[in-house]
Amino acid sequence: MRIKYVILFCLLSATLMVSCAQTPPYGEGVNLVVSPHKLNVHSGSEHTLFVKVLDKQGGPIFGMKVDAKSTSPTVATVTHEAVTDVAGNATFTVKGISPGVTQIAISTMGYKATAEVVFLEH
Repeated sequence: MRIKYVILFCLLSATLMVSCAQTPPYGEGVNLVVSPHKLNVHSGSEHTLFVKVLDKQGGPIFGMKVDAKSTSPTVATVTHEAVTDVAGNATFTVKGISPGVTQIAISTMGYKATAEVVFLEH
C-alpha cells in the first residue's frame, strides 16, 4: 500500500515539474507597447498614456507592475505606477505643466519604452 502512495507522489511531482517548466517566466521577452508615442499637451491639460505588456508569444501579462517617470517634471508629470489588467493594459495620466519637451520613461522588470511629450502654448 505504501509503495502505491510513493509511486503516485512521484507521478504527481513529475507532472507538476513538467507543467511549471513549460511556463516561461515573465522576465523573458517582455514587450511594452506605448500609445500614443507622442503627446501634445498644454498647461493643466490631462491626457491618458496607454501601455500594453505582452509576453514573448504576444499574450497579455496580468498583474504586472509598470513604472512611469517624466524626465522633466517641470514640463509634464505622469502618474508613477500602474498594474496591468487581464488584457495586459496599464494606463497613466500625463499632465501638462510648462513649455518644453520631455520623455515619459516606462519600465517593468528591466524592459523599457518611452513616449515623447511636447508642451504647446495656447
